[in-house]
Amino acid sequence: MMVYYGDEEFGYKRVRERRRPENIDYSQPAKSAEQALESLMATCARCERCISDVRRSLYRWRMRPEDYEPIIARLVRERFVDEGRYARAYVRDKANGSGWGRRKIELGLRAKGIPKEIIDEALTEIEPERQADRLETMLYRRLVRERDKARSAYDLRTKLFRWAVGRGYDFAEVQETLERIMAENYEPETESV
Repeated sequence: MMVYYGDEEFGYKRVRERRRPENIDYSQPAKSAEQALESLMATCARCERCISDVRRSLYRWRMRPEDYEPIIARLVRERFVDEGRYARAYVRDKANGSGWGRRKIELGLRAKGIPKEIIDEALTEIEPERQADRLETMLYRRLVRERDKARSAYDLRTKLFRWAVGRGYDFAEVQETLERIMAENYEPETESV
């Protein structure tokens, strides 16, 4: 049902009020430490998690901060949580699946609280040649899509440049790739990455 301005006087509400269950005590944890540990073990067995993800879940369940460390220590000890394994999976997923560049992946891992040494080790899995080919393919597709919308060649180049740098690719690499694909004699490769 569509409600318009002024319909409030006829008894209609424009904003639906959020219903909260009334029998929940929000001052108490939602789960006991054992329940939280079991839930986290099941979650970590399904997909990779890092320590900050585990902390966020514990906070969401209103656990006491003193319960965090024993739970996290047990998950790490039993290898449900492994920051190195998580970082490698994150790099593979974002580089191959999402098409992110090295810089954006690094910043994403830093935001998760992963140590610098682990990040550097995980970033070695990125193949520079494959990354360059992927950048070229994505930039060319973007070029074809944006070509008619741009007011000038400068505007088009600026849009493509900002888009690629925003995806986390290196400034010099983006500039070199843009020069190559915006040349008159550029022929795209038929195979896509």
